[in-house]
Amino acid sequence: MRSQRALCRFRKSVLAIASALTLLAVLPGSAQAASGTYTYVTPSGQSIQGQDPSSDTCVPLTGGAVKFSNDTTDTAFLYASGSCGGGWGDLVGTGATWDAPTGAQALAVRFGSA
Repeated sequence: MRSQRALCRFRKSVLAIASALTLLAVLPGSAQAASGTYTYVTPSGQSIQGQDPSSDTCVPLTGGAVKFSNDTTDTAFLYASGSCGGGWGDLVGTGATWDAPTGAQALAVRFGSA
């Protein structure tokens, strides 16, 4: 009798684990990456390149950017704050280049969605 209850609990545990693994396989992950490279130029003229950035993750642009080239598979959203916050954000489509308006610079980028 005891062994039957233990077997029943074991089966329920296996089913619960299998259900959880199925959900993980079906739900899209938030850690997807954009394929390709992006390049930005700092106000001092230094060119910095990144590759295969994570989607929907705020990426600080060290030194700021006055020019940004997006050669990834995702749209890039540029921000005037290093935390991707605030109301300022310019779109840079796939294969496009952005030049900062006079006196402005981007301090962070997010790929995929705003």
